Amino acid sequence: MLLVDDSHEIAEVVSFYCGAKNINCRAVDNGQEGLERIRKDKFDLILLDIAMPEFTGIDIIKSIKQEGSIESKNLVIFTASTNRRMLDEIKNSGVKEILRKPCSLDDLTELIEKYRPTTNINQNHLETLNHMNGVNSLTRILLVDDDKDHLKLFTMILEGEGYSVDAYADPVTALQNFRPNYYDLALLDYLMPRLTGLELYRRIRELDSTMKGFIITATHEQLTDIEDKSQRPENLKVIRKPISNEDLLRKINSI
Repeated sequence: MLLVDDSHEIAEVVSFYCGAKNINCRAVDNGQEGLERIRKDKFDLILLDIAMPEFTGIDIIKSIKQEGSIESKNLVIFTASTNRRMLDEIKNSGVKEILRKPCSLDDLTELIEKYRPTTNINQNHLETLNHMNGVNSLTRILLVDDDKDHLKLFTMILEGEGYSVDAYADPVTALQNFRPNYYDLALLDYLMPRLTGLELYRRIRELDSTMKGFIITATHEQLTDIEDKSQRPENLKVIRKPISNEDLLRKINSI
């Protein structure tokens, strides 16, 4: 899959998501490089932003159409534009369809699966890889994040690695359903309504004093209780967003 979008945030999220789905996603942040990649390589799906500086998505479409290759490309426009006239013209140019921003992960999944080639997954091979990586399939993780898209992403990544995951979007519900001496690790978002990840971890530790945990956060402020080792709860570490799939799994596998 190729993503051409000048938004680094969008590129990061889509690449992170594709990694969790075992999809090879190449992201470029400018139209000229995107066009060169489209000409050079074969992609099962091309997700193309329209509004980019200097060389836009429209410029890419015009170039491919002039070369007579647009019909052979699974080219999908990824845009927040509400310009109906422009979108109608794009639809008639030979692109396959239009995906509107912002989109849900379900919408993105549906699109990717539509153009994803059918493959036979060798489950025994996947299990062998997990075993080689030292992953215990019985390792249980409590995952709490009020962002449902992040919750889906982390769940897919962890379950793909062979972990057993109980995922909650509400920290209070997670606490109510918590089972002492059941989980091996808690993975908690920091900023959540009603209970922060730090407050939740402290409540969990009152129920299970052996619990290990990670706070996941993109917030670099108000973390003195965690950053200060003298005040940090025992067995609690911090994971900074953004983080790659590999780095996330490396940190979790390490404990």
